Amino acid sequence: MILVLVRTIVIYILLNIMLKIMGKRQIGELEVNELVSTLLISEIASAPITDVNIPILSAIVPIVLICTLEIIVAYVKNKSELIKRAIEGKSLYIIYKGRVIQRVLDENRISINELLTEMRIQGIGDISEVEYGLLEQNGKISLLKKQDNNAQVLVADGRVDSEALVRLNMSEDEVLRYISDRGLSLGEVFLLTVDDKGKYNLLVKEGKK
Repeated sequence: MILVLVRTIVIYILLNIMLKIMGKRQIGELEVNELVSTLLISEIASAPITDVNIPILSAIVPIVLICTLEIIVAYVKNKSELIKRAIEGKSLYIIYKGRVIQRVLDENRISINELLTEMRIQGIGDISEVEYGLLEQNGKISLLKKQDNNAQVLVADGRVDSEALVRLNMSEDEVLRYISDRGLSLGEVFLLTVDDKGKYNLLVKEGKK
């Protein structure tokens, strides 16, 4: 009994430390790879607690390894947009400028009733009120009302969002010229957005200015 207690405390402390290192997320906000890692860790951690014949190191080593891999993957994703999209996918418009994109709903197995339910949860009574709807990378649906002043991301972490430029009928030269006129380079931009009224919001990377 004492051995089980000690094992439980050790695993509990280890999990708390490793999950804090990985970063705080609610279950509903986990990406697919993060969810897989979490499920694996929970399964591995429970084995030496319920079976004292299993060496505790058989849990500690794979838990540390999985958490280390998750940290490495997160670092690589933040450095490469291509790898990030390959692992996480990307946010998809299911409603764009008030028009429901049925093809995207079908491809992601989202019924119109599910969409309507999510609208009601977010306090929206009619689909005609929605200007933009996005299926986020974590599977959640974000809905923006028509009266809201919605912002589109042009640049994130030094990378131009070419798909946003197509939607807004803008060229990359326009974005680069806006950045250059403010004495900045593309690599110095942390976030650049433009709202429906044409107002830009620019955030510079810390330590760059």
